[in-house]
Amino acid sequence: MTKTILKIFIVVFFLSTLGGWSFFNKHLDCVHIYYDKSTDKNYKIGKVYSTYLQNLLGHFPQYQQIISPVEYYKKGDLEKCHANFYIGSYFQNNIPAAFLEDFKVTKKNFAWLGYNIWQLDEEAFKNIFNYNYSHITTLDKVRLDKKGQPSFFRFFDYKGERFEKFGNFVGKDKVFHAGFEMVALKEANPSLPSTTKILSTSTHSVTKESLPYIINNKNYFFVADIPFSYVHESDRYLIFADVLFDILNEKPRHKNKYALIRIEDVHPKTALPEMYALAKVFKEQNVPLNISLIPIFFDPLYRYDRKANEEFVPMTHEPDFMRFIEYAKKQDTQFIWHGVTHQYGRVLNPHTGYTSDDFEFWDAVNNTSLKEDSTSYVLQRLQYGWNYLQEANIQPVAWLTPHYQASALDYILFARVFDWNIGRVIYFEHQADGLPLNERPKEIQLNKNYFSASKQNNFFKDLKVKTDGGWNGQLYPYEIYGDVYGQRLFPEILGNPQPFESSHVVYPRAVSEILADAKRNRVLRDSWASLFFHPYLLTDWYNDGIGEFPGDTRPLEELLRGLKDLGYTFVNMRDFTKNNNYLRPEPIYIEQGEH
Repeated sequence: MTKTILKIFIVVFFLSTLGGWSFFNKHLDCVHIYYDKSTDKNYKIGKVYSTYLQNLLGHFPQYQQIISPVEYYKKGDLEKCHANFYIGSYFQNNIPAAFLEDFKVTKKNFAWLGYNIWQLDEEAFKNIFNYNYSHITTLDKVRLDKKGQPSFFRFFDYKGERFEKFGNFVGKDKVFHAGFEMVALKEANPSLPSTTKILSTSTHSVTKESLPYIINNKNYFFVADIPFSYVHESDRYLIFADVLFDILNEKPRHKNKYALIRIEDVHPKTALPEMYALAKVFKEQNVPLNISLIPIFFDPLYRYDRKANEEFVPMTHEPDFMRFIEYAKKQDTQFIWHGVTHQYGRVLNPHTGYTSDDFEFWDAVNNTSLKEDSTSYVLQRLQYGWNYLQEANIQPVAWLTPHYQASALDYILFARVFDWNIGRVIYFEHQADGLPLNERPKEIQLNKNYFSASKQNNFFKDLKVKTDGGWNGQLYPYEIYGDVYGQRLFPEILGNPQPFESSHVVYPRAVSEILADAKRNRVLRDSWASLFFHPYLLTDWYNDGIGEFPGDTRPLEELLRGLKDLGYTFVNMRDFTKNNNYLRPEPIYIEQGEH
């Protein structure tokens, strides 16, 4: 992964049609996601938001996901699934009358997110929640907060902890970005007893006015905005991710709060004194050591501080590095495969061109897929890297896409070649054809003794992926048993320590901030304290580190001890995959007339 500690993931794009109710697995309960398609042919955000929700629901693989535009609703459909969601993203979208009427009387759990709740008659909404719709909140550019920023309903209280919406001036023009809109509700009859529970409240950053954010009465839930815009590490999105357990009537999967830390961007020319120091700390702290490993170092443009004959160095050609690898194996280190060279060709892409600094599966200069991008290209590249891993007798426990960035095609391949992936993910509006998306025959999966690009290429020979439109990403507080690409994912929610802004780093992030986020997130069910740490951080600030002197391990020790003190249990990745190898069924996408 990159040194970037925080990316503001605004929206996720995905578009695919795989069939209708005829594909429904009769042995599974289902959850149905309804989104706004609208009559505007250029409007795609509704489907985008449904992808966010689909991915979060990947934590609950026992449910069949069904996704359709609300405009295609047929009377009685709400009673077919265990739970239903409506994402109201298009202001004043024309919601079918049958949908509104069925909503009033449904016995199934239902969560309404965002706009258009006012299309219910006032009496119906009042009868369900004892609240009335009041107005849509706005951005106040006159009353500024203590930072000199416009004010809005920015803070969200949940289970005794405070979460916060993103809001900041972005870009050269310093345009203020924030998801400031929210549906304001007012209690209908405050003097009458009510069974409605306020699960979360929102507070204005200047006036301190408070509004309900998520309310629940019996089987009905209402979320006052769509929590998928401007997602970051302390966002109200995490509140919604937790409330999913209530909407689905599900208990947590795990008794423990898991922690996972990986040492990032380790390659054959990584400074070994730092690696030995890291391994020592992990051993002394009794914390599993996980290494994101790049098997080949390549510096074609001579941008790295190296010897003249070290342009290309596979790991097995570097004896000192291999001695460290053998040392790490004795510590039961888990290896994460983090790209083949973690750079692209003999060009700047876009930083330096050397291993660990640049993108490998994405043209970062032109912000598009690589010109060579294809099934055969990706698989041959993986084959090349796998040969060196096999020579070193390393079986990776997961795959980590360099800088989290690749094409939709690449992600679909990674989802099937690797049993588990880790990190944050970039999502595209895309359509995949020619592949049973959840089929994972053993002959195409990476295993201890086998990887054949030619046989895998044959399996994927009919795969065609069309991509149209933008992209953005998503992060997760808990593990996912199948996103829209089909990936099982270890989460990475806490980012990484980083002292300075740079071409890689959007916002600096201190150990204290990471621990504060981990503390707050303890109220979330199944949440992980998952992050990464670069070896160079053991140096001092003159060398972009966080120590007071070269080799200073105290900040890392503080981080590990702090997570333990908060009650987190560091997880063995290999054991976790063996005990939690679920996979959600392939989603069903309903198009008009397919009922």
